[in-house]
Amino acid sequence: MTTFPEDEALAGEFTVPDDVRPVVDRVIEFIEEEVLPYEEEHAEHVGGPLDYLDEDGLMKPETRAMQEEIRKRSADEGLYALHLPEEVGGGGLSNREHFYVQETVFRYGTGHGSSVARAMMAWTEGPSPALLHLDEDQREEWLRPLVEGRKTACIGITEPGAGSDVTAISTTAERDGDGWVLDGDKRYITNGPFADTAQILAKVEGADGPAHETMGMFLVDTDNPGFEVGEPNLNIMMDGITSDVHLRDCRIDGDQLVGEVGDGLPLALSWVNWRRAGRAGMCAGMGRYLLDRMLTYAKERESFGEPIGSNQAVQWPIVETATEIHAVREFGTSLLGAYDAEANLHDLQQPATARRKLSMLKYYPEDRLFDWADRAIQVLGGYGLMRAGGVERVFRVARNLRIPAGTTEVQKRTIAKTLGLD
Repeated sequence: MTTFPEDEALAGEFTVPDDVRPVVDRVIEFIEEEVLPYEEEHAEHVGGPLDYLDEDGLMKPETRAMQEEIRKRSADEGLYALHLPEEVGGGGLSNREHFYVQETVFRYGTGHGSSVARAMMAWTEGPSPALLHLDEDQREEWLRPLVEGRKTACIGITEPGAGSDVTAISTTAERDGDGWVLDGDKRYITNGPFADTAQILAKVEGADGPAHETMGMFLVDTDNPGFEVGEPNLNIMMDGITSDVHLRDCRIDGDQLVGEVGDGLPLALSWVNWRRAGRAGMCAGMGRYLLDRMLTYAKERESFGEPIGSNQAVQWPIVETATEIHAVREFGTSLLGAYDAEANLHDLQQPATARRKLSMLKYYPEDRLFDWADRAIQVLGGYGLMRAGGVERVFRVARNLRIPAGTTEVQKRTIAKTLGLD
């Protein structure tokens, strides 16, 4: 039984290697037997394009409860943190192997904005490779609940005055006896309104050296009275989970520093690199969803007595998309495999060639996804502009992706520098 039938013409087209096939089959089985029936049972909260948002534009408690349920079920099945080493409760998949998991989840989980299917796989709210730098006691307190899907996280890097230039942050951490006091403002924080744990990048008062050597990464319980959720950020994706975050005389214990003072920026970049490495699978999955939508519509929609798919003007964008999805799959898995052979996402120092690969993996699939989404809207015509058409949201997501975790321009600049064009 499958609830996402493969188009006959594409049967066997987008293959999964034998070494990854068993885990991908488990993911598909979980989605089709656990997630989709659960969504159908609670369709009043996720059935329509914006049914998951409340009147303030934030995700409804009912929808968040659905995500929590799927996250816990997935963790119980050993599927939630497949990207982390087995020693911390993860699945031990390489980045290349995890590509196919991400592709599968995003193909299924793209039709609406509630992200219930995507909640089965750790994303920005989940445990990142940066947290592998925690000591054993810290892992038990801060990492294990994330791996087990019992809690969620956010990371506070971006500020009103600091975006691409992370060294411009003004949030401070000051020693106070055996602990720390954090003060500052963070902006555009995904999962900011709902996280249990925040990872906050701050400049350490009194630390010597250039700005990038004076930062620390701090763990903060979001029920700390000094942690405040600010205004919702009603963004282009309408994700309902993004807000400002404020730290006001936020007092934490001394053991809530990750690593050492000076590790803050590399740890933040480790988190960012995790997101960059995931873009290829994410974009390929959404691209396959768009291709499914285009093919179905082109074959079923008639104009002047013929399916619109018989017209070359409709055929070409579909042909181009199908071709480019193949290219992105080969590009993504090849680069991820090469990256796996020379570095790890939790490495605080990345070789120049590894940085180049991560920047390529970030910007190129995103650019292609934007093109695919634009074509899908054009193929579906007026219906493509409607939320009910299921593709306009991908267009908005695709436009959004080219800014967070490093803008397209920053990625190209990094690539140029690693090629000696500085």
